[in-house]
Amino acid sequence: MALTPAASDGDGAGARLLLLLANRRDALDEARIQVIEWLERHSPAPKLVFNVELILEETLMNVIWHAHPDHAEHLIRLELELDADDVVMCFEDDGVPFNPLQATPPVPPTSLDDAVPGGLGLLLVRKCARSVTYQRVDGNNRLTVRVARH
Repeated sequence: MALTPAASDGDGAGARLLLLLANRRDALDEARIQVIEWLERHSPAPKLVFNVELILEETLMNVIWHAHPDHAEHLIRLELELDADDVVMCFEDDGVPFNPLQATPPVPPTSLDDAVPGGLGLLLVRKCARSVTYQRVDGNNRLTVRVARH
């Protein structure tokens, strides 16, 4: 199964959504649908929905593509919670240690000929988030992203 909704409860501040996802590309679309439906029930500001969707896609694709060199199936834990000011997104995986806050920022191209696709996802996540933190806890990567609700 690509997606297991583990929990969804509450209204407004304190509302939570917990998803357990297989590290497969097909899990992303279903996760995106679940997250957007949940978010629109609780905090439907268009800018917030856009930012959460962008962060979700960039972060999950990085985990799916890069975190597990063994190419075996692993679970990604995604928890979203609303507080008074933010949507708090917490991504956990048991992949190779990777602190995106220590990643070297991409060098901007000097011309269109020098531009290559990709490599800007982490920059976009930081731009759309109020804050981004990383921890390595019990062999897991834990990335917590706070996105302003208003």
